[in-house]
Amino acid sequence: MGAARSRLSGDDGPVRDDPTSGDPVRDDPSSGDAVREVAIADGEIRLGQFLKLSDLVGAGSDARPLLATGAVSVNGDTETRRGRRLHPGDIVTLDGAHVRVGGGGAGRPALFELGDPGPMRDRLVASVLRGDKTATSSLEVFYTIERMPLPRPGDRSLLAGSAGERLGTVEVLDVAVPRLADVGDDVAVAEGEGFRDAAEWRSAHEHYWEGFADAVRSHLRDPGWSVGNDTPVVVEWFRLVPPDEVPTD
Repeated sequence: MGAARSRLSGDDGPVRDDPTSGDPVRDDPSSGDAVREVAIADGEIRLGQFLKLSDLVGAGSDARPLLATGAVSVNGDTETRRGRRLHPGDIVTLDGAHVRVGGGGAGRPALFELGDPGPMRDRLVASVLRGDKTATSSLEVFYTIERMPLPRPGDRSLLAGSAGERLGTVEVLDVAVPRLADVGDDVAVAEGEGFRDAAEWRSAHEHYWEGFADAVRSHLRDPGWSVGNDTPVVVEWFRLVPPDEVPTD
């Protein structure tokens, strides 16, 4: 998703174009550094979403491990929560690049990003487009750590491919939060990844989620945390919205 482009007025310093991105750029009067500005549609946005929106990360899945390293700051203070709420005027810094949250732009809808960019996402997206994949799952602890609300029926977002291309609109139909041990065969089949039963589904997902264990332990300050029978799992059932049901504005 390319960053929203708009030219904003205000007293934040002279505006010029960033030749590499086309986003408005202002000189930060407090530091003398160039600050690129990216507009959002609403009054707030989550930090993880803004990192992707502003092209500071290549994919939404890159935000969590990056934030865990303490490399991102908001208004000069280190921030590790992907769910941190940002508002117009906040400045996000990564590797010497400064991006201010702008207001009043056209903005862009949230992204529906499955797995990691590359073969995994390509396979999962293809399954959605075929109509085979109608459910996805994540750990509730990810939402807790990032202070993000759980998905709700009726939520819509853009199905994203590995290269950031928009491939359709997805609508959440239902949400449940069972224990990992209670996820049934119905979820395994609805995930559309060829799992024969919940046991196969669990083996694959548990292996993937354990890859984030160190970051979770660090955030929770719980060195003993691990994925187990009682771990809450957020399951979303969704549909691919037909084009004639998607507003064109």
